[in-house]
Amino acid sequence: MTPQPPVEYRPRGPSDVVESERLVERVFREEFDLPLADRIAADAEAARWEYDETRDLLLTAEAGGRTVGTLLVLHDAPAPAPSVLFAWLVVEGPFRGKGLGRELLARGVETCRQRRLVRLRARSLAVSAAAPHLYWMHGFRVVGLRPVVISGRPRETMIFEKTLTPPAAD
Repeated sequence: MTPQPPVEYRPRGPSDVVESERLVERVFREEFDLPLADRIAADAEAARWEYDETRDLLLTAEAGGRTVGTLLVLHDAPAPAPSVLFAWLVVEGPFRGKGLGRELLARGVETCRQRRLVRLRARSLAVSAAAPHLYWMHGFRVVGLRPVVISGRPRETMIFEKTLTPPAAD
């Protein structure tokens, strides 16, 4: 068995969303038999054109020069109670079970805390075992289920929320 290269975590910007978009679409198509290209493209479009560096975050996990995991956090609601949506949290199959998703999520939550974004929302397809588990581990709670139809098949999206305590003022 060939050892996997070390993983490097990198914050990225809106111009880098294309590679993450491809990863997310490929994983959902291959692993869940869900062609979500249109929905993923909508998130990617928002990231490219409406990206707000004070509230949005694109974080990648890279190994051997390619993206193997990604987290996309997008602004969701305006002040005075700004919130963000953890739109994508995806790790490529061969890299699962090695802590990449947990690290991506922890870094995303901490970035939100440092930016004083206290209301976090997340979504996950109910068919995914990994993402809901990671959200629960990090203190997110299920606040609803939303039915969605994907390729003519009914599915459910789980909606999570978490409220953070911001860091003390400097």
